[in-house]
Amino acid sequence: MPYRLNNLSERVSVALSRIYSEEFDISIAEWRILATLAEYPHLLAKEIGLRTHMDKVKVSRAVSALDQKRCLVKEKDQSDSRAIRLALNEQGFGLYDAIAHKALDWEKSLLSGLNGQQKKMLYELLNYLDNQVAAITGKN
Repeated sequence: MPYRLNNLSERVSVALSRIYSEEFDISIAEWRILATLAEYPHLLAKEIGLRTHMDKVKVSRAVSALDQKRCLVKEKDQSDSRAIRLALNEQGFGLYDAIAHKALDWEKSLLSGLNGQQKKMLYELLNYLDNQVAAITGKN
């Protein structure tokens, strides 16, 4: 099962990435950061890494790319002046919204063969597995 989940996850991620890489010139890592900051603004790069399960080098490169695309606001952390908190600016939210609409359409297409009950069960099972992994490993 872990092998199948990993393969499915990678295939879904790569297939979806075609939307934002071709149309918006955004990498998978950049998209994950956009989506994370849209949901959780004002995070440190370290916190982004924990939420996205990406290593600090990948986060750093993606943050740098998003900064070059003028999608981010950077603010010094109040408790540690060396740390920088990141958030999306208006352009970043605009890019996120444009991609999110297309991603949701793609998701609808992916799940189109499932009825409402099956979709609900899929999400319940995914939540269950996520919680089980967290309970077993002690990590979220």
